[in-house]
Amino acid sequence: MGLFSSNKKEKMTQPELPPLKFPDLPSEDMPMYGQPQISEAQAIKQAITPVPERNYAPMHDEKPLFVRVEKYKDVMETLNGLKMKLSEAGDILRELSRIKAEEEQELNSWQQDLENVKEKLLAIERNLTE
Repeated sequence: MGLFSSNKKEKMTQPELPPLKFPDLPSEDMPMYGQPQISEAQAIKQAITPVPERNYAPMHDEKPLFVRVEKYKDVMETLNGLKMKLSEAGDILRELSRIKAEEEQELNSWQQDLENVKEKLLAIERNLTE
């Protein structure tokens, strides 16, 4: 004879529970906590009214700005390095412009020499054919 055997011929029946009855709520609208009560007209007015834009003041006007001395020194060193690099770049550009101007003069000189040689060659050819 086991504990869970199905040899029992009689089934145990449980009595049915009576239906649950809740108390009637008042017919008035219940206030919601955390939200103010507003009328329908106020709700419509709030829905139509645009939200005003916020004007934010700059932060540096409101509070003083504090920077660590080490970071300030690092920033200053970086700025000085950038100034030096910009100065070097300016010097290089000036040198390139000077070289380009010299090159242009040299090319113009060669062009003029080439034109002179062509004219002399044509003059020699005319003298030989006469």
